[in-house]
Amino acid sequence: MKKLAAVFCTVMLLLGLTACSGEAKSADLSAAMEEMKAVLENTEMMDLTADNLMPQYGIDSADCKQFAVYIDSTGLKGDEIVLLEGVDADAASRLKEKMDERYRQKENTMKDYQPEEFAMLKECKVEQQGTYVSMIVSPQHEELEEIYAKAFQ
Repeated sequence: MKKLAAVFCTVMLLLGLTACSGEAKSADLSAAMEEMKAVLENTEMMDLTADNLMPQYGIDSADCKQFAVYIDSTGLKGDEIVLLEGVDADAASRLKEKMDERYRQKENTMKDYQPEEFAMLKECKVEQQGTYVSMIVSPQHEELEEIYAKAFQ
């Protein structure tokens, strides 16, 4: 009986240690995007598919464990929401690099031709959390960033 109790205590201790190991949190990016779509004021947006990742962003879809992309379909607004999860840390680094390039491209385009959209873009950013990379460009970026953050809870 004492042996069984000792084994039980050891197992419980190990479970407790692994629960506190700081393991990265995960998120369902499609679900987060659906929540974002529900509050977006820009109704002229469209989803992108895996086939769009390379031509639009230079991203190899094999680097993505999951993704959700929703962009302005008119070309008149800078709204663009890109949520990506890399298959590993190296892939996430490549995704972050591609999103930084996209952000700079948007800056260069908007600076001279869309000053109002450029001002909005400057309030937005590309972020990386572990293997997750996001670029949320919208006048509602604060609200959308909250939705994204809650997806990890």
